[in-house]
Amino acid sequence: MTSLTHRKKAPVPVFLAATVLIFFATLSAADSIGFVPYYIDGSTPASQSLTASGSHDLALSELPQLGEQNGSADTALAAAAAAAAAAKPKRIVYPVRISIPSVSINLPVQNPSTTDIDALDALLVKGPARYAESATLDKEGTVVIFAHSSHLPIVHNQMYKAFNSIPDAKAGDPITIKGSDGTDYLYRVDSVVKASTNDGTKIPLAGSGEKLTLVTCDTLTGKSARYILTATFIGTD
Repeated sequence: MTSLTHRKKAPVPVFLAATVLIFFATLSAADSIGFVPYYIDGSTPASQSLTASGSHDLALSELPQLGEQNGSADTALAAAAAAAAAAKPKRIVYPVRISIPSVSINLPVQNPSTTDIDALDALLVKGPARYAESATLDKEGTVVIFAHSSHLPIVHNQMYKAFNSIPDAKAGDPITIKGSDGTDYLYRVDSVVKASTNDGTKIPLAGSGEKLTLVTCDTLTGKSARYILTATFIGTD
């Protein structure tokens, strides 16, 4: 037989309607279990809507500035650095060596903490010493260094002759003080004068400017006689 049985096809409108019904039924079921993509219903995915704490989205405004600091921040940082530097104790710079080429003096300098006369006298057998209450090289004021002189024909300890040539120094002569920080502090002689322990002469320790005073005995005149050299700080090397 050549005849065939043909099934009738559903009209196109019916087919489309069924397809739409099936799509929305599927979408509704997926939405009920959270499988609807955010680009379909316009919502934000649940996995992206919460921060680590589960509270809200993280806005960029909630983050700190991640680029260059603004002026106020730079100022705050600079102020904090300055405060830290000010709080840090400054290193004290002691004189550790004195050199006066014009009168052949080149000697180490001691820095005792005592001002007891007998203790200082005992220290001078080792060479010049800075007076403990005088300025250090890092401060304004007067650095006072003193040492023995002796004009005896025979002196076994040469430190008794440490400042023998101080009276020969002239105004303008250079003096170099080596600091404990390794820096050379340069002075220029102002004057060399004679004084006495009995005439009320005093050496000012404080005051503006940076001065150097060297003191030694004038053994040819008497026990109370002194030579006092003053010099002014002119820079570092």
